[in-house]
Amino acid sequence: MTKRNADITAGIAFFAFAGLLFIGSGFMPTRNGGIPALNTGFYPRILAVLLAILSVLMVVEAIRKQKTEEQVETWWNTKSAFFMFFITLLLLVSYPPIMKTFGFATASFLFITILTWLLSEKGNRKPVWIIGISLGITAIVYVIFKMILAIPFPQGMLL
Repeated sequence: MTKRNADITAGIAFFAFAGLLFIGSGFMPTRNGGIPALNTGFYPRILAVLLAILSVLMVVEAIRKQKTEEQVETWWNTKSAFFMFFITLLLLVSYPPIMKTFGFATASFLFITILTWLLSEKGNRKPVWIIGISLGITAIVYVIFKMILAIPFPQGMLL
């Protein structure tokens, strides 16, 4: 498969995913009262529109490129790339049940920490930095969405 064809295929797939995300965000729970734009489905809809725009631009750019027949290197050629893909997929699938059991903050902290650890180079892994960044991202998201915007999060045994 050429790079051009791969970009066109990926752009179409991203556009379809954006449509599903836009439709799916309409079924998210809403708050009574307040500004309608601050409901839980608003942010995913913005992301869906941005993804749709970027995917159309990706397809247009791929069509405009010259027809060079470069072969695209496939991601499954190495065992480590396949392992990282599998672990990331496993983390994404296990995130909602963990969030339901332990709560949003705990699940998000674990998800960000594990993913950052796995995706960083072995020589550059600094546990203190990884834990600090994970804790900071989780705290910022929790404060903005839970405390400021009052969007309900799943509450589990922990936080």
